[in-house]
Amino acid sequence: CLDFSFGNYLINKSHLDICGDKAISVGENSKVNLNDINIKNSNIGIASKDSSKTQIYNAEIQNVFMCMAAYKKKQEFSGGFITVNNINCNDFVKKTQIDNFSEIIINDKL
Repeated sequence: CLDFSFGNYLINKSHLDICGDKAISVGENSKVNLNDINIKNSNIGIASKDSSKTQIYNAEIQNVFMCMAAYKKKQEFSGGFITVNNINCNDFVKKTQIDNFSEIIINDKL
C-alpha cells in the first residue's frame, strides 16, 4: 500500500487493508514517522530496510503473516531500524524478522 524511498515522511491516521506483500515498506535511507496506524490482511505489516529508520506510535496490526521486518536488502546500505511505542499485533504467524544488520525496539526493549 505505502512505499517510501529517499526522504522524510510523516503519516498520521492510516487504515490499510488488503495490501498484498507489504502494507508499509520503508527503504533506501528514509526516515518515516507513523502515528495511529491500522493494518489488516497483508503478508508483512511494516518493513524497514536499507538504512531506513521507522518510528511507530500506536499501531494495530492484524491478520498478517509477519507484523514487522527489519533487514538489509541492498549491499550499498546498512540494515533497517524500527522503534515502536504501543503496538498491538494479532492473528500473525511470525511477530518479527530481524537480520544481523538491523534492530527492532518495542517499548524501549530490543
